[in-house]
Amino acid sequence: MISVRSLCSIALVLVASGAAGCKEDPPPPQPEPASSAAANTNKGKASLRTPVSPMAKVDPQSMKEYRVDVCYFGTLSLKQARDAYLASLGKDEPSEKKIPSFGNDDQAKAGDAAKGALPAKLPGAAAPKTTGLPGTAAAPGGTSAPAAKGAPTPPGKPDERRPINFSARAPHERNARACTVALSLKEPAMADVDAALAEYAPFATELAKNIAAAANYYQREEYKKDSFAKGKELHAKLLADFQKLDAHSDKLGLAVSAWHASHLPDLAKAEEGQKEAITALEDARALMLILTSKNVDPAAEKAALQKLETSAAALKTYGSTHQTDPWAKIMEPALAGFIRDVKAAEPKLTDKGITSPALFLPVVTSFVSVIEGKHRALSRSLMAKSQAATREAAGTAQPAAPAAPAAPEKE
Repeated sequence: MISVRSLCSIALVLVASGAAGCKEDPPPPQPEPASSAAANTNKGKASLRTPVSPMAKVDPQSMKEYRVDVCYFGTLSLKQARDAYLASLGKDEPSEKKIPSFGNDDQAKAGDAAKGALPAKLPGAAAPKTTGLPGTAAAPGGTSAPAAKGAPTPPGKPDERRPINFSARAPHERNARACTVALSLKEPAMADVDAALAEYAPFATELAKNIAAAANYYQREEYKKDSFAKGKELHAKLLADFQKLDAHSDKLGLAVSAWHASHLPDLAKAEEGQKEAITALEDARALMLILTSKNVDPAAEKAALQKLETSAAALKTYGSTHQTDPWAKIMEPALAGFIRDVKAAEPKLTDKGITSPALFLPVVTSFVSVIEGKHRALSRSLMAKSQAATREAAGTAQPAAPAAPAAPEKE
């Protein structure tokens, strides 16, 4: 039998344990604040992230000169289009007997031939099977395949419009847009050039647009639908602008030549590849000015061509030992193309210039390629220098020395 004393002892133990369980849990330990020394441990260390390389920026003068050159020399193609158009019509208006041409017929034929003609139907060959539904034709295996997507054609009436052959289109509009861009560039100020551009840019843009509209109109034979109504309307606009073309173009050309004569490129600090490329570019410019002058001296043209061949050969030689140089890599092929086109046009060169519009247009476009090549080479060169400077800065970055402890303050 359990004594009363034992029962009291058990009760006291239970009460004590219950009281201990009701106590509040101790608060979680607080993390010790980081010391200022630990917080400053990473200060002065070089960042592990690769710094972003700044974009190459062409100086405003080079950019504006580039746009102006493309504008003037590129829109010389408008003269080619004019001469071809007038030669194809004579004194007549467009008609069934006189379909005007802008001098791209040879290019159009070449473009059509490259696409290939459909093979002729062999004698005895069965006609392709169809489902009888409009817009379907027999596919290999006898299954029907939908026809090519395009404008819907009324049932029973085939679409007689001819597709536009883009290989026959000269870059009149693209070069004219360069005039608008050049006009928008205010720095640096080019007094005479800016004044000539203000007149020439809207004129060249409108003329290029009308030439493109007329070329598409005749290529797609839309004159069969309106009895030459639109053709005669465009003819009147073209004749009016063709009469003004020489005056506007020559005014801009004189201003551009005067600017370049008074702002010759400074090659003192240029790299070797750039020196060779710019020298060849200036020789090409001199040759182009001779070819487009009012009275061409054939002897001067031959001398200028030989000088260009010499400078282009020097650039090619430099590029053979410096294959990563952007100036030789980009400019040499463009110069070679220009020289090739000039030589091809020499049989048609007289004191009046290149008398064949079909041969004059490649000379214009290839010289514009030289101008554009110079701009690309300059951009690539600046970008390469910027990237090299960034890599050098990242490789030489060193952690900063830790700061010396402050002297104790005097009491």
